[in-house]
Amino acid sequence: MNKERSSPQPPVTSAQVTTENIYKNWREKFVRPMMYGALVFGLIALIPALLTNQGLIQDTVFVFSYLVLIVITFINSPYWVRTGTLLVIIFALGMNELFSTGILGDGIFFFLALIILAAMLFSIQAGLVSTVISMFTFGILGWFVQTGRIGLLNPQAMPAQTSDWFSTSATTLLISVTIILGLRQLQLAFVESQKKANETLQELELERGSLEGRVEARTLQLKAVNEVGRTSSAILDQEELIERVVNLITSQFGYYYSALFLVDEKGEQAELQSATGDAGRVLKENKHHLRIGGNSMVGMAISTREARIAQDVGAEPVRFENPLLPYTRSEIALPLLVGDRILGALDVQSTKAGVFGPQEIETLQGMANQVATALENARLFQETQKNLIEMRAIQRQYVLESWKPISRDEDLQYIIGDDDMPQDSPRLEIPISLRDEIIGKISLTSETEWTQDQQNLIEAVATQAALALENARLVEESQSSAVREHRLAEITGKIWASSTLDGILQVAVRELGQALDASEATIELKVQE
Repeated sequence: MNKERSSPQPPVTSAQVTTENIYKNWREKFVRPMMYGALVFGLIALIPALLTNQGLIQDTVFVFSYLVLIVITFINSPYWVRTGTLLVIIFALGMNELFSTGILGDGIFFFLALIILAAMLFSIQAGLVSTVISMFTFGILGWFVQTGRIGLLNPQAMPAQTSDWFSTSATTLLISVTIILGLRQLQLAFVESQKKANETLQELELERGSLEGRVEARTLQLKAVNEVGRTSSAILDQEELIERVVNLITSQFGYYYSALFLVDEKGEQAELQSATGDAGRVLKENKHHLRIGGNSMVGMAISTREARIAQDVGAEPVRFENPLLPYTRSEIALPLLVGDRILGALDVQSTKAGVFGPQEIETLQGMANQVATALENARLFQETQKNLIEMRAIQRQYVLESWKPISRDEDLQYIIGDDDMPQDSPRLEIPISLRDEIIGKISLTSETEWTQDQQNLIEAVATQAALALENARLVEESQSSAVREHRLAEITGKIWASSTLDGILQVAVRELGQALDASEATIELKVQE
């Protein structure tokens, strides 16, 4: 059995729903003050009407309408009951005026009020229905009056012609339609305004959501940059630093691949130092390198000292296509600069196209600058450590060369105490070290075990003894040097005092023999042919 499909209804937009709710709230707030005003003005109109004694029917209608108005004003009832009753009262008063004074009386104002309030307080459709009812009432009542079937209740009322009924009805219809259309346009304009307001609000909500998303993403980026900066500044080993940095970039930023290249000693190649994933491991094992200034983004970034960005790698003419990275859609190569010196480049790749916007570029370049500074610090630290090791080696060699002749030529040993101590007595030997080189030792034997405090005391004495011995050696060395310099000055003075060749030779050989206690001394001048 086929069922007929109902005609589709136009969708109700949120703006219309919002507008209807606003309008409904407004009219509900408007009705009660309007009723209070009607009570006041109704009382003002009711008293003269009763005093003039227009007739029992007219007075009854006025009084009954006013009492009903009091009831619906002060007794809580649904909106449609109060408003509908009010419209009925207005219609009844209009009919009362029509029966009393005809079309030329005040009844026309009640019917206009009926039409306007029906359109305002209910809907445009209610206003149209009220207009039809008013026109039908004018037509029927006008026909009865003009044909003499009924007469007006007020005998003093001005008689109306048929043309008066038509013209007044037409005027009422024109005014009613104009007001209804105006209210309709006002409602449509209000709906459109509310729609635009809702759209603006939605745009603001979307913008706020987008802004919150950007702020959150920016916060995560800054957090990742801080993590990379903190880690890189805490590591002074260059290899460990590079390894940690490339892994942090992929883990913190969520990129597909990252690698770090350093310029070789010749400045011709960018050598891969570390990269992430299986592709990075294979490339590192194969000693992957790229020519500086060649057909690669890394080489161009190092050559130009500027970032190279490919938002779509398929459209980038200068790029090394790596078969180990088939999912790359966008790539950025950032130079690692320290002052005017280029260290290498940081390469980052993503599986999404157009992912490197201005904000991401600025963030990554700032991180690259931090990494470059950390690499330079690590290099300087390693050079300093190397220089310190060399200096220590030179110092140790100097200490050995200085003390070996002394220990060989002199018996530098001092012993106190008994020599008949048992062989198994507790023995303690503390080395005398000078610049990490052992130049002697302190040996002690006791009948009891040595305590830790005693060992600490002996070690402190050994340290001070080493310094004192070195100072004494330096003093002796400086004194010996001073004696030599003095003796040399004396011999030189005597030599310069002689003015002949024989005299100079005699003085030189005689003074050297005396100074060195030589048993025989010879000096000879002979030119080699």
